[in-house]
Amino acid sequence: MLEGIEGRVREIRETEIVIQVGGLFFKVNCTPNTISKLPVEKDVYLLTFMAYSQDRPPELYGFYDQEEKELFNILLRASKIGPKSAMKILSSASPSRIKHIISTKNAAELSSLPGIGKKTAERMIVELASLVDTSGITDEQTIPGVERSHGEEAVAALTSLGFDENQSRKVVIEILKAEREIDTHDLIKKALKEIRK
Repeated sequence: MLEGIEGRVREIRETEIVIQVGGLFFKVNCTPNTISKLPVEKDVYLLTFMAYSQDRPPELYGFYDQEEKELFNILLRASKIGPKSAMKILSSASPSRIKHIISTKNAAELSSLPGIGKKTAERMIVELASLVDTSGITDEQTIPGVERSHGEEAVAALTSLGFDENQSRKVVIEILKAEREIDTHDLIKKALKEIRK
């Protein structure tokens, strides 16, 4: 099993990168979180998962950090969740947010993520809740329910700009506590201002 890949990032696309290892060029599927941390024309090491299918060529998935890779593997243990579905889920919210949703058995919010219907969400919670480790997640890392959708959108936007996810999340939560009705655009602008202080 291929555990990792080390090489030079030659190209960064929306949902994948091209990494050169010697004379070979590999296409690696990645989440926005991983892509935001990768510099072009620099050597990097990614944890990997190789997916095999009878009717398609093998596909390579890459992860910048261990937490994301571990959660990807956990998601694959759910019935009818394959690598592509797992990547869509990981691309829609942070690992800590997804863990919190599953561990608190929030089927409604889980079903709002891409590619997950109500029945799939309920089944995933039954199958995965006991596997998710939430010991490192604090209340300060969770966005309040009403503001959660555009809060996560703001965090994703900030991390895509290269800012640290934990710092971005903390700033977004503080702003939402003070201004519950703020829209996503203004939320991102305010968060940027706070982070750059």
